Amino acid sequence: MMMDEEEAVSRGAELQCAILHVLDGKRHNIVYSEELLDLEDASIEAYVKRYVNRCRKDMKMCSGTFREGSAFAELARDYFQRKRTLADASARMCEPLVRYFENEEARSFGVLAADYREDDVPYLAVILLEEAETITAVTDAGTSGMRNTIRFGNSSLPALSRPVSSFVIVNLLNLDLRFADGGKWKEDAALIRETLLDADAGLSKKEVVRTVSEITCDIAEEFQENPTVLLGKVKSYISDTVKEGMPLNTEVLVKEVFDAKPEIAKAFRARAEETSLPKEVELPKAAVSASMRRQKIKTDTGIEISFPAEYFNNRDYIEFVTHTDGTTTIEIKQIGKITNKL
Repeated sequence: MMMDEEEAVSRGAELQCAILHVLDGKRHNIVYSEELLDLEDASIEAYVKRYVNRCRKDMKMCSGTFREGSAFAELARDYFQRKRTLADASARMCEPLVRYFENEEARSFGVLAADYREDDVPYLAVILLEEAETITAVTDAGTSGMRNTIRFGNSSLPALSRPVSSFVIVNLLNLDLRFADGGKWKEDAALIRETLLDADAGLSKKEVVRTVSEITCDIAEEFQENPTVLLGKVKSYISDTVKEGMPLNTEVLVKEVFDAKPEIAKAFRARAEETSLPKEVELPKAAVSASMRRQKIKTDTGIEISFPAEYFNNRDYIEFVTHTDGTTTIEIKQIGKITNKL
């Protein structure tokens, strides 16, 4: 029986429930919510979903592994097995953060915990929303009449347009861990990884793409290949793969891009193993498409060129010719019109 095409498409995040705790370290005001957020309120549901989806697609997010005895992992397991409510489990998860904000660095956050499903897989997201300063116009009575003035204050939650730097996403079926620890903490503390999660970290998705590119350029020079051409082929492959909704699989990348050159393929595999490059990683379509869609190069003569990465696989549009003296000629073809860009 064939799966309906609509069923095959990811439905995205489907919120089940969410709760918000206030950790106001600046004013020593810690308030654990005992009730869930009302997701029937469209504005609240949209706010929570916006931040959950933003975290799901964040390129800074890296994979992680809980260490033995991690309290966070145990609480996540208890919540999934219904031994604890979301209110209880998430409040206990916040306790290490409270100690940090009270004793190490006075900061104020709203901590949003959300239970959601993605393709029927249960996930728990814990998102730190740092307090944002508000600047508002206020009208009041002055000594000689009405007066407009400016008032500075603090909001416990950021606006939807604000990015999020620190968050955790846990697969509740297998405790697969992903997180971002982008907050600028005192003395560069690894607050999320060490204090909250007690976990070890792998490469972020952004670091995976950068590492693949660096390895490609290194082995191109090692085997006297044109780094620009080789990197363009890799970028084109990554862009096409993500566009089709497939994960980036390094072994498939090697076969597709380097299969005709076994020595280069072997060198790439060796370097990938040395750098602990993950075998497979899901990459957000929007973020990767933007970074992989175009290739920019600059020659030693000062000429800069930007063009679609997929053109590396089509000599009808652009061709790189390496001469015996080591120089390279770039031929751009089928130009119907040239426009000056100011």
